[in-house]
Amino acid sequence: MLFRTTLFSTALLAVIIAPLRANDASINLGAHGPEPVGEFRGEESVVRMVSERIDITFGRTETHVHCRFVFRSSKVSGDAVQMLGFPDFHTEADTGTIHSMVSRVDGREVPSKKLRGWQDLETSKCHLGNSAEGATADFYTITVTFPPDRDVVVEREYIATNGRSVMGDTYFSYTTRTGGSWKGTIGKAEFHVTLDGWKLDDLAFEDGEQKVDPRQQRKYASPNLSEWKVEAPGKMSLVWTNFEPAVHHTRQNIHLQTWCVPGRE
Repeated sequence: MLFRTTLFSTALLAVIIAPLRANDASINLGAHGPEPVGEFRGEESVVRMVSERIDITFGRTETHVHCRFVFRSSKVSGDAVQMLGFPDFHTEADTGTIHSMVSRVDGREVPSKKLRGWQDLETSKCHLGNSAEGATADFYTITVTFPPDRDVVVEREYIATNGRSVMGDTYFSYTTRTGGSWKGTIGKAEFHVTLDGWKLDDLAFEDGEQKVDPRQQRKYASPNLSEWKVEAPGKMSLVWTNFEPAVHHTRQNIHLQTWCVPGRE
């Protein structure tokens, strides 16, 4: 998944930072250290993300997202209890752009609590509290019980304001990297994108027709168009299987990006 650095050129200081969304990360309730909290020992939770389906409706000004995660506990004796956090990453220029969030567990709506936290960019482990060592985020948190003998389905629906830059482009990102602290690999991830108010050729793909000089465009949609299945005008899908988002760099981010407007600096 895409992460911001603290090194911005002068030209980019005027850019509105794109909202960065992420899949449910298991949170270690504490500072650095080996203390077990909520069944979270070592680098990974005892709970595996078996699958995720992400439906994204990319509009002109905002993006609607519906996430469906299927989890299974590997704990053989008794329930596993884990806090889940859906991070809304931000910098000083981006104080959080999720403005609607609904959470469900096995179809039942549950309230989420917004807590400040951060992610260690080397281990993908998430923590509550403040630290200058990682990516700061507001986490929409819920606590979930995972029985040893069945799957648990967690759903999140939210609306996020799109990012825009002075170059006239619009963009939205979704990251899987925060899922790196779940046990093992993510079994299957499906991404379904619907363009609302856009056409497919409005998206800037490196391997597509180049509408703008690359030195002006600078940022492209990812993955490449060749990895997507175009199902209908304005609809495309992508499937990844058995991947480890903490280290598989080509499986860390979905980035929707439109062409910039030539001449706008």
